[in-house]
Amino acid sequence: MLDNSVHPAPSITASIQKTEKAAELNRENGNSSVELTKPVQSSSSVINGSQSKVNPTETNSRLKILNRTAEAINDSPDCSCLRQEDDLDLQDLGCMNIKSLLKLFRSKKFKNWKLERLFQLYFFKLNQNNLSIMMALMLVICTIQLIYHFVCGSSGAAKAVFISVFIVILIVHQILCNHSAFSQRLMTIVCWSTCIVACAMVLTMTLDVVPRSASTGVSDTVFLIFILYVLLPVRMRQAVLFGIILASTHMISSVAVNYIDEFSWKQLLSNFFIFICVNVIGIFTHYPTEMGERRAFLETRRYIVARLITQRENQQQERLLLSVLPRHVAMEMKADIAGLPKDSMFHKIYIQRHENVSILFADICGFTALSSQCTAQELVRMLNELFARFDKLAAENNCLRIKILGDCYYCVCGLPEPRADHAHCCVEMGLDMIEAIALVRSVTGVDVLNMRVGIHSGRVHCGVLGLRKWRFDVWSDDVTLANSMEAGGIPGRVHVTEEVVRWLGNDYQVEPGNGEERNHYLRLRCIKTYLIKEDQTRVKERKYTSPIRTPRRDGKKIGEDPTQAIREKLGIGDKQEIKEPDDEVNEYLGQAINGRSIEYLRSQHVRPILLTFRNPEMEAKYAVVRDDMFKSHLVCAIIMLPLICAVQLVIIPSSNVVLVVFPVFWLTIIIFCVFCSFESNLCLPENMKLLSYRMMSNRIFTQAISMTTIVMVFVASLFCMFALNTTDLKNCLARIYNISESEVTNAVLSNSGIKYGDETNNCTGSTSATSHFPEYVLFSVVSAMLSNAVFIKASNLLKLTILIAMSIVFLVLSMVTHVSLYDNRDFLLYTYLGYSETTFSLKWISMATILLFSATLFIHAQQVESTSRLDFIWKQQAHEEKEEMASLRTYNMKLVANILPLHVAEHFLKSQNKKDEDLYYQDCDNVCVMFATIANFFEFYMEYYNEGVECLRLLNEIIADFDEVTDRILGQERFLCIEKIKTTGATYMAASGLTEKTNFADNRHVIAATEYALAIREQLQYVNSHCFNNFQMRIGISVGPVVAGVIGARKPQYDIWGNTVNVASRMDSTGELGAIQVTQEVHNVLSKNGYIFECRGNIKVKGKGDMLTYLLKGRNVESPEA
Repeated sequence: MLDNSVHPAPSITASIQKTEKAAELNRENGNSSVELTKPVQSSSSVINGSQSKVNPTETNSRLKILNRTAEAINDSPDCSCLRQEDDLDLQDLGCMNIKSLLKLFRSKKFKNWKLERLFQLYFFKLNQNNLSIMMALMLVICTIQLIYHFVCGSSGAAKAVFISVFIVILIVHQILCNHSAFSQRLMTIVCWSTCIVACAMVLTMTLDVVPRSASTGVSDTVFLIFILYVLLPVRMRQAVLFGIILASTHMISSVAVNYIDEFSWKQLLSNFFIFICVNVIGIFTHYPTEMGERRAFLETRRYIVARLITQRENQQQERLLLSVLPRHVAMEMKADIAGLPKDSMFHKIYIQRHENVSILFADICGFTALSSQCTAQELVRMLNELFARFDKLAAENNCLRIKILGDCYYCVCGLPEPRADHAHCCVEMGLDMIEAIALVRSVTGVDVLNMRVGIHSGRVHCGVLGLRKWRFDVWSDDVTLANSMEAGGIPGRVHVTEEVVRWLGNDYQVEPGNGEERNHYLRLRCIKTYLIKEDQTRVKERKYTSPIRTPRRDGKKIGEDPTQAIREKLGIGDKQEIKEPDDEVNEYLGQAINGRSIEYLRSQHVRPILLTFRNPEMEAKYAVVRDDMFKSHLVCAIIMLPLICAVQLVIIPSSNVVLVVFPVFWLTIIIFCVFCSFESNLCLPENMKLLSYRMMSNRIFTQAISMTTIVMVFVASLFCMFALNTTDLKNCLARIYNISESEVTNAVLSNSGIKYGDETNNCTGSTSATSHFPEYVLFSVVSAMLSNAVFIKASNLLKLTILIAMSIVFLVLSMVTHVSLYDNRDFLLYTYLGYSETTFSLKWISMATILLFSATLFIHAQQVESTSRLDFIWKQQAHEEKEEMASLRTYNMKLVANILPLHVAEHFLKSQNKKDEDLYYQDCDNVCVMFATIANFFEFYMEYYNEGVECLRLLNEIIADFDEVTDRILGQERFLCIEKIKTTGATYMAASGLTEKTNFADNRHVIAATEYALAIREQLQYVNSHCFNNFQMRIGISVGPVVAGVIGARKPQYDIWGNTVNVASRMDSTGELGAIQVTQEVHNVLSKNGYIFECRGNIKVKGKGDMLTYLLKGRNVESPEA
């Protein structure tokens, strides 16, 4: 049976939940988003710049595994803390139901207070300029009121004083808004203070005004309510509260001043409808704006989350990559992956030559005794912790770990950057290792446990061979000599050559080592060796905790970690403060918000007046962004039209034409809204939903509907003027009394019996009526103009065009064709109030009002467009960064797939911030292990010609050919069970059946490994025939239980251990040239499947005694494998 459990099971990583559907992302971002889990291509030929052919079936198999790995990373259950659930309903308000309308007033706060606080910072930065604009507009209103006060000749000084105080307060607010120390708390105070000032302004404009009227101050109140909604940076509930307070203030003060007028009820009721209309407009403008800002904030945050997660994955991938490859080699390989394949006869070789380096080999003596006292898990944990400590010591001593071979550790100092003290660093490394193993000996009580260290100085070739499962390695005769120094050393001592002593100078005391007496290689080459003396002053002093003997594992408490003491003494088990992923995202986003310069972004990316992007590609992307709140804009127009109709029915004499126009336009807008809702109606046919979706996604169509709706609201609000009698009252009275118009005075009007509010009289006739309240046409037109602001995604230039057209049309009517309505109103009102002459005509007030609202709406359109585009820029920048990280992730994934088996890589990529003591291991049964050695390669290796580089180039070609054989046969499903483990020198190691899915009860994985051994033997014969060499291969195969795992969490190295591995290695080393030697167990499996063997008999195997072995001769012709 196979135990595929990974220990420890729980990981401490957080990644993200699924965010949005792909269609939504594409729709929101101009179809420019890229999936993080896109398929990655096979890198066997790309990496090395070769044109090797890879079986597409095998490539697809590997891609599926890679994609499953990426999906598992993104969908892991413990990745929810990086993705923040927005807890916010961002749906459209297109459906007319109570629940949808209640969403307007529901709290828009994020449930996560950290996220809400971050959004408030974003909101503050975004709206600081809006608050400044609002102060400027309110100053304009106060200035106009002050001028009007003095022009009208009012004798009261209180109003002037109050307005002056308002101006001073607003100037102070303006200064604060533009001060560098302006903060969120101060902005809240300014907002509330501004609302109080606005209420006081309404009272002043209503209570103390000449001439008095219930319509006085309505336009100013509408203006203040509107800018409170669209420019004041407050939440919806507060905005609605302020709007209601302003409207109520005007209504109450108007009643108090004008209650004696018999017609005041009509004005007050009309005012009520006007205020409802402007509040509806404000709500439907504020809500989409806030929702758009929150949505842009969330989407930007999601991109940042994705970017940080991908960045974290890249860091994990690079950590895995750099655990096997030094940075300079890894970066060169990544550059080759990112580039185009090069047409070359040979595979690219990643080998560099380094002079004047020191090589250290260290072996754990007494490891067998230690392993006899530990379980497999404890042994792997012990090695993991010990080698993790060695890695730390290597980093402290400027050494580069090369490999871990079983219980052997070797490293090099002097590469990739040369160092003059390379010999000193290696000696210090060796002494530190001996001290570290002394701690383990003290804790475990294994007295024979020690380190045997050998060091030699010389030159090396370092790099990577092959296409699969890269292992950084060094080659040279000096490396072989350093290895022999370790083998001929003494436990607990540092064994060095004469060359090392020369580099050390007089810094260390040495004594004769007599290594030639203990090692044949040293004796054969007459190498003089030395031992570093003990108990001498170190070149660098270190402080270690004195060894404290702890109870043996047979006396430990239940649940106690048997290696905790070792970890504490070795400095591995220290807890590290790990920042929460969610806090990391928020911190990153907060820094981005604080560093965000609105003016800089605007100047760099957006044209000044047109507000179009300077980059045409970005403009094209922005042009296809869908307006998801479009139906709510139409709903606002549907609510507005009946309110405007109510105003005109109450205050202006009705007309049959008006009663026809309003329903027609209202039904037309309803049809528009219903059609736009087809896309979300499940009961409709697919073609109708598709048509609605396409039309709603078409910016030209939505712009046309927007402008058509605005025009219909405007025409409906203005159309009543054409049904009114426009007879000039003074001209009529002059004709009646046969006097000139200049002689028509207020007294003449009083004697005529025509009163203010009597809209059917001698001058109008009995069949037609006029209006004595044309200002309400102005208010209706202003409401129609405000509907421009509701369509926040409409083009800025289109809005400006519509505003100019509406202003011109209304001014022509009010100043030219229907000017008599305004003159009559002034004449009647001033006569009614007992004034002798008109001080300020309504038509000029109407002109100023229209121009003020047009300018304000244009400024608002500029702000909305600018903010929308800046949000889009920010989101695009975050999206581009995410894509760059995703591309880097793809490159790294290709490299990681060539370092670790994919199921092992998945474990490490799903886990971050792993501690040194975290383990990955598997207990595997019935695993087939193969060693294949080019036995006579090092007879061919010579450093006389190009210092051995060409020999290594040939070895690289042979190993690459073996890897390509793997690619070729792995294209067949039955060979997917084979996993390359590593190459060491000229030895190639592979195994099959390492996972539950690849370990078959019928031993298919054993057959697959055998076929692979035959294939690489044939491949070597092919190489011999083309390079005119006579390389001979020995192959050994064994089957049985192994422990597969990773040693070193900081620099993980995958390997397999166990008796099966040792036996397979012995089958190779004791085998015959050109033959495949197998054990009795392998013979029993293969002989039943048509393979032919020759019994070799019993042979001496180190550590095993006599073993019965067999030589594989081939297959039966009739066998399925043949």
